[in-house]
Amino acid sequence: MFIAMIGFVNTDLPWFGLTKEAGQNIRATNLLVAVWFALFSIPIFLWVKEDKSRISPTGVPIVKAAWSQLLDTFRHIRKYRQVVRFLVARMIYNDGLITIFAFGGIYAAGTFNFTMEEIMIFGIVLNVAAGIGAFIMGFMDDVLGGKRTIQISLIGLILATLLAVLTTSRPLFWVAGIGLGLLVGPNQAASRSLMGRFSPPDKENEFFGFFAFSGKMTAFIGPLLFGICTDIFHTQRAGVWVVVSLFIVGALILLAVNEQEGKQTAERNP
Repeated sequence: MFIAMIGFVNTDLPWFGLTKEAGQNIRATNLLVAVWFALFSIPIFLWVKEDKSRISPTGVPIVKAAWSQLLDTFRHIRKYRQVVRFLVARMIYNDGLITIFAFGGIYAAGTFNFTMEEIMIFGIVLNVAAGIGAFIMGFMDDVLGGKRTIQISLIGLILATLLAVLTTSRPLFWVAGIGLGLLVGPNQAASRSLMGRFSPPDKENEFFGFFAFSGKMTAFIGPLLFGICTDIFHTQRAGVWVVVSLFIVGALILLAVNEQEGKQTAERNP
């Protein structure tokens, strides 16, 4: 985002002979994303070694083997009830995060009159804060466990979002934004960590497939409700209340998750 800002957005002469006509300089940032993916995928392509001992034997159709494993997991899913509860909770509070990602900049521009440059700086600060928060609270995850770490992050996200929706002060909105950034990273990291603890060693691919699917299946709900509430009440602040509600509902469902039972069922070490 920093490179995009200095090279494409916040400059009179965008790089590579681009112009600002029809937003060409803004659209070109997608090319920067493509280069970023290509550059940082090189290490895993070249140097990360894969354990091939558990790969299906030659002659077994890949699709058939995958469906067989998936159906087996479905047949035994009732045994993993803590996973189901967690995925439902995560599906809801993750919708709140997705809505923040989708509408955070729009809210800053529409309600607090942020310029494009200010939105870019805002995004950079939030990303840095997310990295710092994930690093610091990673140690908390080791001590308190994944569930408690997620709960702490959700309480913080609820408070920060409430501040963002209630304040009319730009400085306080920055405080709310940085607070959101500090807690978004830990929430996502601890959610993956808890899923890892709940996944049996021989079903990690299937379980993390469910994890990814649950994060995408209802991803439209938060943004849709944000738009509907904003349209009905003629203010984006009404839309942000949707985010608060998603965090609260997700946190309440998470209360029913028993982390110890989930790890025991997965035959993971306490």
